[in-house]
Amino acid sequence: MLTKESRQKYSDILVILLFLWFYLSSFLWQPFYEKVSGFGTLILFLGSGALFLINTDIRDLFTGEDKRHVIADLAVMAAADVLALLNLFILGSNKGAALVIWSMTLVLFLAGRITVSENTKRILSGCGCILLIPWYAVVRWDYGFNMAGLAFLVFFLMGVVFLEYIKNDLEFEYLKLVQAVFFAATMLLLICYHARSMIVSLLVFGMVWLLLHHIRDKKLYFRALCVIFTLGSIAFTGLYSALGATGFQLRILYKDVLSGREGIWSELWGALIKQPLTGVGSSYELKSFFIFEVHNGLFDILAVHGIPVFILFMWLLYRALFRLERWDYRWYPDRRLAVSGVFALLTASFFENCFIVPPYSMIFFALLLLSECGGTASR
Repeated sequence: MLTKESRQKYSDILVILLFLWFYLSSFLWQPFYEKVSGFGTLILFLGSGALFLINTDIRDLFTGEDKRHVIADLAVMAAADVLALLNLFILGSNKGAALVIWSMTLVLFLAGRITVSENTKRILSGCGCILLIPWYAVVRWDYGFNMAGLAFLVFFLMGVVFLEYIKNDLEFEYLKLVQAVFFAATMLLLICYHARSMIVSLLVFGMVWLLLHHIRDKKLYFRALCVIFTLGSIAFTGLYSALGATGFQLRILYKDVLSGREGIWSELWGALIKQPLTGVGSSYELKSFFIFEVHNGLFDILAVHGIPVFILFMWLLYRALFRLERWDYRWYPDRRLAVSGVFALLTASFFENCFIVPPYSMIFFALLLLSECGGTASR
C-alpha cells in the first residue's frame, strides 16, 4: 500500500509528464500535432486512470470524513461512463467517443482529491509559458487563427500564475506591472488575430479576477458564475441558432458574428430532440459542415451522449467547481488567477470544444490543481 508521501511523489511526476506531453506535442510543430492528436484522449484517460489508482485507497472510501461524497461521485462517474458506452452501442457509433467521458469524469473526480507539491505548481505554470517568445514573435499560419488564439490564451493563463509565484517568492511587487503588460499584450495579439471568442475569454478572466476579491464569502454569487459559464454555454447555442434564423448579421474585426456555427447547432438541436436519451452519437453526419465538429464543449457532450449522461457529467463538473468557493481569495492571489483561468477556458468552450479535448482538457485539469492545492499567501 502506498504511503501518503509516495502518492504525492508519483502524482507529481505523472501530472508533470502528462502536462509536458500535451503541451509540447501540441504547440511546437503543427504536423506532429496532427499525427498524435488522435491519441490525445486515450493518453489522458490512461494517465488520469493511473492517477486514480495511485490516489485511491479502497479502505479510505468507507472511513474518511468525505466518504459519502466520494462514494456518490464514484457512483455518478461509473454511471456516466457505462451509460455513455451503452448509448454508443445502441446507436452503432464510434466507441472511441466514450473516452471523452471516461477521461473527463476522471479528471473532475480527481480535481480537489489529489495534491501536487509547490514545486510541481511552479513547474506546471512555468512550462506553460515557455513558448511565449516564439509564439508571440512569429505568426503561426500553419495553426490557423482560431487555434493560435487558444494557444495565446493558454500561455497567458499559465504564465500569469507563474509570475505570481515569482512575485511572492522574491517579493518583487513591481511584477504586478509586468502582469498588466502581459494581459495587454495578449489582448492586442488576440485582436490582431481576430480571435474574438478568445478576446471575450480574456475579458472574462479579468472580470472574474476582480470579482473573486469581493465574493469570497458569497457562495450564491460564486455558484451563479458557475452556472452562467456552464449551462450558459448550452443556452448560448440555442440563442445563437435562433439569431441565425432571423437573418441578422454583423461584422466585428472583419468577420461575421454569425460564423456558420448557427447551422451546426440548429441541426444538432433538431437531431437531439428526436433522441434525447441517447444523443446523436459520434458517427452522426452533419449536413451543415464537412466534418463532425460541434464547436462547443458542453453542447458536444449533450448532443453526442444525450441528456442522462450530460446530467451526470454536470454533477461532477459542479462538484469540482463548487469546491473552489471555499478559499479566501484576498490572501491567495495565485489561486485567484488560476480560478479565473478555469472560467476563461469555460468561456472559450462557448465557441470551441476546448476543455473536453486535449491538450486543453489537460490544461483545464492543471488549472483546477493550481486552484486547489497549496497556495501562496500574499505578503
